[in-house]
Amino acid sequence: MTWNIVDLLVMDWLIICLITPKWVVIEGTDGCKGYRDYFFHFKGFLIGCVYTTIMALLFAGIDHALLRFIIWR
Repeated sequence: MTWNIVDLLVMDWLIICLITPKWVVIEGTDGCKGYRDYFFHFKGFLIGCVYTTIMALLFAGIDHALLRFIIWR
């Protein structure tokens, strides 16, 4: 979750939306409105949070099962 927040604030909003250096811009897309679309990046952040939560629950379940049925016998 921390990486999702860093990705949103630093990489997406600060570097891509606010500063938009030349090395970020895809050739031929200079001046496109998509580079300043904060809401698009926020939606990606929310999707990343959902996937991160699902994966965390999955791995927590696997860890719990390993501990309970193999190690704590």
